[in-house]
Amino acid sequence: MQGSPLPGWMKPNQSGVIVLFAKRRWMGRPVDVAVPVGPRIPPRALAWLKAFAEQHQRPLLYTEQSLSDGRCDASQQVLAHGPPAFREQVAAWQARGEPLW
Repeated sequence: MQGSPLPGWMKPNQSGVIVLFAKRRWMGRPVDVAVPVGPRIPPRALAWLKAFAEQHQRPLLYTEQSLSDGRCDASQQVLAHGPPAFREQVAAWQARGEPLW
């Protein structure tokens, strides 16, 4: 993927995730968003995204389908990866009903 920081195996059809860079800013830092192609981001891709976020100090928001009685339902939960202050800010945005991206 020319011009992208993502490795070749992170194409959505191979990694199971779509990555949207700099969809929001927090404390002057870009916040990236990752959305699974299926119910959840596969572990290998999520581990890579978290390591990238830490290395480049880019907080990460990602979604997973919620489970109900052990089955995925239509609702999504948003998870935050980054410093504790970022996770607290995300919780505040959610509590106020603000869009996260």
